[in-house]
Amino acid sequence: MFFVIILVLLTTAYGYPAWRLQSALDPMPWIAWLWTAATVIAALLPIAVLAILRRADTPARWHRPVAWITYLCLGGTIILFDVVLLRDLCLGAFWLLERLITVDLALGQRTQLLTLTAGLCPIVAFVIAAVGVHLARRRPPIHEVTIDVADLPPDLEGLRIAHISDLHVGATIRRPFVDAIVDAVQGLRPDLIAFTGDLADGTVIDLASEVAPFARLSAPMGVWCCTGNHEYYSDPQAWMEKIDDLGMHRLSNSHEVIRRGDACLVVGGLPDPTGAEIFPNDPRHTPNPNAVFNGAPEEGVRLLLAHQPAAAVSAAQTKAALTLSGHTHGGQIFPWHLLVPLQQPIVAGLRRRAGGDGWIYVTSGAGYWGPPMRFGASSEIACLTLRRALS
Repeated sequence: MFFVIILVLLTTAYGYPAWRLQSALDPMPWIAWLWTAATVIAALLPIAVLAILRRADTPARWHRPVAWITYLCLGGTIILFDVVLLRDLCLGAFWLLERLITVDLALGQRTQLLTLTAGLCPIVAFVIAAVGVHLARRRPPIHEVTIDVADLPPDLEGLRIAHISDLHVGATIRRPFVDAIVDAVQGLRPDLIAFTGDLADGTVIDLASEVAPFARLSAPMGVWCCTGNHEYYSDPQAWMEKIDDLGMHRLSNSHEVIRRGDACLVVGGLPDPTGAEIFPNDPRHTPNPNAVFNGAPEEGVRLLLAHQPAAAVSAAQTKAALTLSGHTHGGQIFPWHLLVPLQQPIVAGLRRRAGGDGWIYVTSGAGYWGPPMRFGASSEIACLTLRRALS
């Protein structure tokens, strides 16, 4: 079902702009057919090349250029879809205005308007895509958030948590990008660092050197993490070991108690639900909210790490004062923002848990997945400061 939905969405993303622009450029047949051919090539060539690379024993040096071409075509097409749809909505509003004020354009004027706007669409889409690449590839901006926690002990007042998620180190995200993120996090001088999954896309053998800068992360109260769904896609056992080697404390249906003065912070973590599919006989990889804080001191302030917001919301019985999640990328490229709520209850930002018991913060992620673009959803490194709630 997932692949059927993706196929329908991609067909719409490629087909709709081709149909609408070809119709508008009909007075210039050669341009219309050239545009249609370019659209078909943009849609099929990357897929065909990837299929060939998978079947043939091709050098690894070809994989990254092909990935760049594939993802740029995909991202550019999604943005072109947005631009063409906006054009059609504006033209529809203009047509409705004509009917209301009984003004009618001559046929030639209408044809010129349709042709001109159709010709501008690829240019506008290219500019937006270029800006989107810049926004995705830059060092993520710091997002400072203050969170009011009820009954927060004095010794935890002002606690600073650096929250990062969803790097997706792989074909288009490499070591320099990871180095920049680590430098930014360390520059915040946080008391604690939380990573909520999706470190890389690929095997440990290929990406070990690319994720190596993560070993430089350090904080007085430790570096803590939970697994994301992408940790389970390529040699999951090797990635579990690699995460441990990088010095991150991986929490899987478990918790640790951190003392600070007379107060204690209890950090717990849930594995991503994907782990249950990959390791069906290992309970450590099946989310169990009832087990994560089992035996934790009642007076401790609970911090829960859960990659997916849906898993975080379903873990309400943990009574965590703050839950940190990622996974959504904030939608990454419009209009995916509108589709995320079909799977996840929160797209991005700080929300009260249902019933007012605790907070959930969903980061839009430090990296990106697929197209190296962001449009309508900024990347971020979240710096969360705890403050005692006024009664």
